[in-house]
Amino acid sequence: MTFDITPREEVQPASPRGLPLPWWAKIGAKMVLSRALPSYRLRRAFGLFLHGDLDQNVAQHRAFVANVLAQQASFAGRSASAILELGPGNTLGAALFAAAHGVDRIWLCDVGDFAEGGMAFYRRLAAMLEAEHPGFCARVDLTDRARMLASLNATYLTRGTASLAEIPSGSLDMILSTAVLEHVGRAEFATLAREMMRMLRPGGTSYHEVDLMDHLGGTQNNLRFSEKTWESPLMANSGFYTNRLRCCEIVQIMREAGFQAALARIARWPALPMPRRALAQQFERFSDDEMRIANFGMWLRKPA
Repeated sequence: MTFDITPREEVQPASPRGLPLPWWAKIGAKMVLSRALPSYRLRRAFGLFLHGDLDQNVAQHRAFVANVLAQQASFAGRSASAILELGPGNTLGAALFAAAHGVDRIWLCDVGDFAEGGMAFYRRLAAMLEAEHPGFCARVDLTDRARMLASLNATYLTRGTASLAEIPSGSLDMILSTAVLEHVGRAEFATLAREMMRMLRPGGTSYHEVDLMDHLGGTQNNLRFSEKTWESPLMANSGFYTNRLRCCEIVQIMREAGFQAALARIARWPALPMPRRALAQQFERFSDDEMRIANFGMWLRKPA
């Protein structure tokens, strides 16, 4: 069975002009600050190098989880009982949202412990959910974060791809992520795809929102550099790294791992955001249509 999906075409607005710092200045600043402030807690206190903003977009995150779970149930013919969120970033809210929708086993995986630890935030989320799911708060221990996760039968893994080995093979119905796949190291991307295939049950599905824009101004300034320069530790460990894989490459890697893949939506710039002469040679082979893709949503299914 394949996905019966026609991707929704969207227009990506041009990035605003007159940004406070040009892209090259942002690179220099981030290189310095990432080393001057090695602790994530310090960076977060200064509002720097934040791992997402879902703690500030609670309604959006909640709707995303609900919509993806509903679509998964439509594809599979049954609701998900076990899910994994890749890259939860600065909030573990997805554990609460998924539990409210009846998910029994929840995994969350990131490359470090970046998630909010203060319980006032999670109490606010639980109160929101109580309005639609009466009795929900009674099920959740909101004493501290660890007890909350335990009461939801949720596990927070913080060693990146390596910690996925803790998730049993064939145990998941659903994997989801928002603006995460583009941050996975280019060298380990195929490994992640194979791990996703391993963890899903036959017929299991996966949905990912992928942002291909740079983290320097919302265009493609990250594509100016050669592979050797961009993947060097100096660049890769400075808080603005993306793997620079194009949409077609990501889809191909997923298919090589064994997935059926389909795009749910594609957002393109009306015109190329960067002149081709400014881009590294490795991007010459891609068509204009491919290079105009700013972000997209992708469904994957493990064959039954």
